[in-house]
This record gives sequence, C-alpha cells and structure tokens, in this order.
Amino acid sequence: MNRYNYKAINEIGQYVKGKIMADNPAELASMLRSTHLELISYKIEGLNFNLSRFNRIREKDLISIFIHLEQLDKAGVPIVDSISDLKDTADSIKVRNLMHEIHESIKKGSLFSESLANHPEIFSGVYIGLIAAGEKTGKLSQAFSSIVSDMKWGSDLKRKTRKATVGPIFGLLVMAVMMGVVVPKVTAFLLIQNIALPATTTTLIALSDFVQRYWILLLLAIPFGIVVIKILKKFPEIEVKIDAMKLRFPIIGAILTKIDSAKFCQFFAMTFKSGLGVIECLNAAEMVISNAAMRRSILVVKQQVSDGQSLAKAIAQSGLFPSLVVRMFKVGEDSGNMSDALQNIQFFYDREINDSIDRLVGMIQPTLTFVMGGMIAWVTIAVFGPIYGSFSNIK
Repeated sequence: MNRYNYKAINEIGQYVKGKIMADNPAELASMLRSTHLELISYKIEGLNFNLSRFNRIREKDLISIFIHLEQLDKAGVPIVDSISDLKDTADSIKVRNLMHEIHESIKKGSLFSESLANHPEIFSGVYIGLIAAGEKTGKLSQAFSSIVSDMKWGSDLKRKTRKATVGPIFGLLVMAVMMGVVVPKVTAFLLIQNIALPATTTTLIALSDFVQRYWILLLLAIPFGIVVIKILKKFPEIEVKIDAMKLRFPIIGAILTKIDSAKFCQFFAMTFKSGLGVIECLNAAEMVISNAAMRRSILVVKQQVSDGQSLAKAIAQSGLFPSLVVRMFKVGEDSGNMSDALQNIQFFYDREINDSIDRLVGMIQPTLTFVMGGMIAWVTIAVFGPIYGSFSNIK
C-alpha cells in the first residue's frame, strides 16, 4: 500500500489537494470518487520523504472523531458504518482521507484497533490499546469516552503551559532588544565625552557589547541545549538521571510528578475497568508516563507484583509516586473498587495541577515586572548618572 499525494476536483469545480493510502491508482480514484472528488493527478510519496509533522490532523478534529464514534456506538451503530459516516461528512479533507483508509482496512477484515495502528503518527499506542480492550469486552463507547476525556485534559494542560511560558519569552526578547539596540544608542553619547564613567555604566556597556558581538550564539544557545539534551536522552541511563533531576526542581518538579501520576492512574483505571489483568494495566499505563525515571520505577513495580507483592506496596517502594497515589491504590485493593478509587486521584490532581500552574504564572508575572523594572533602573542610572555628574562639575 502506498501513500499518494493527489490533486482532485470537487462537484463545484474547486481543486482539492491531499494525501491518502491506497493499493493502486485505481483504488485511489475509486476512494476519491466515493466522496464526490474526481482524480486529476497523483504522485507516490517517496519512502524517505515524510511530511507527517506538517500533515497531522488537528487535536480538536481528533476529539471530534472520537466524540462522533462514542455517540454512534451508544446508539448501536456498527463501527464500520460510523467510519463511513465520518468519511462522507467530516469537514476536514485530512479527516476524510484518514477515515477512507481506515474504512478500507476494516472492509478488508482488519479490526478497528488494527486499522488505527497503521497510523502511529496520529494515534498513540495507549489509545489503540484502549480501543483493542473495548473491542474484546464490547465496551467501545467507554474507551472512546476515556480517550476524549484524556485528550481534552491534555489540551487544557498545554494551553496553561503555553500561558506560563509566554511571559519569560517576552521578557527575554525585551531584554535582548534593550541590550542589543537601545543601550548602544543611548551610551554612544557618553563614549564620545571625555568623562569618567562609573562601574554601573562600564558594566552596562560591556554587557551590551557582549550581546551585540555574540547575539547569534546567544540566540542559538537554547535550541542547541535542547538538541544536546535530546541526544543525551537517547542513552537510557542518562535519560533516567536527567528526568530524575527534573522531579527535584522546586515547584516544577511537583507539577511534573502530579501530571504523570494523574495520567498513570487514569489509564490504569481505564484498562482495569475494561477487564485486563494488573500486569497488562501496568503495561498500558506505563506508556503514558513521560518521565523516564518514573517509567523505570514501573518496571520494578511489575516485577514485584509478579513475585506476589501487593500493588500498593510495590508502588510505595518505588519512592517516586506521591503518598496520595499509594493510599488510593491501597483503598482500591482493600475495597475491590480500584477504578473509582483511582478516578478520585484524577479529580483531585486536576485541580492541584491547575492551581499549581496558576500559582507559577502568578509568580512569573511579578518576577518579570521586577526584573524589567530593575533593568530600566540600571539603564537610567548608568546613562543619566554620568551626564548629571558632568553637569555638576561645570563652574
């Protein structure tokens, strides 16, 4: 099966471009014709040419897909008909193309989860695993509901994170402009005067010269650092040490721990409720943990549980999960109602994480104001101090 870049024309004469998987050009034309598109030209995407990052389906479209599937499944509509409805009615051409590929795969005998697995760049392994469990237990709508809840929660978390980073980035840009553009212009006058300059002025001029001379290196420092960290994290032991350090950062470390703990508990509860065994649930929940140190601890937990240790005790001995997580796992084991106990963690940490991020944003804003005010005061004193001093010496 090849991925085709195609150009087609719709019923009202508009040109449409897109990508779609098909076995051959004839199947490509047939798939497009079923959505009232006539194929004009096509090109097989090269094996080494991948635009998946630029051709991803938007998160809100994915949420809409799963909401649609959940509603139709609750109404008793077969999954193949739900997919067919999406491929004909979706607003996004990318969604229609994707649904075409999945629909054709199901018609050829594949399960829905197997069809999704052909698109790992779009659907995470955890979501595919949840859907596979839903197919086994006949609870697909429950799997879709869990996926929608997780995607909405993740989307809201990303929005809050972006909000927390906007202030520092703006502050760095303002300081860079001041040091690279504003300060050189206001200090040029002082440099042509035959007057003694105080330490505050000479330090400001030296910092400004440094920024002007090495601005390219300063600009590339952050992306270079990110690349270096990504390279180092390709080595498992180094990745574990780096991620363990993250968990020890003030404020941020606690937020990261709560985020991964909440996602771990949420997906453990989802899979456990689907009827999977404890080890299978741990395998599924481990995949949503982004921190390598916490993932490593799950390997130890699985080994201890396999050796007969209780789940709550094994998680407690890992030393990386908060005490609330340990208590709720123990409550779930003692009461036999693990899913509800772990959902309480999700509810509690949702508010905790939101409050923590809001506090962090609240701390950033006054800190940024203080730093910017200090910078402006420094420039003012460094520039006008010598000028005022020179005037006072005039007799």
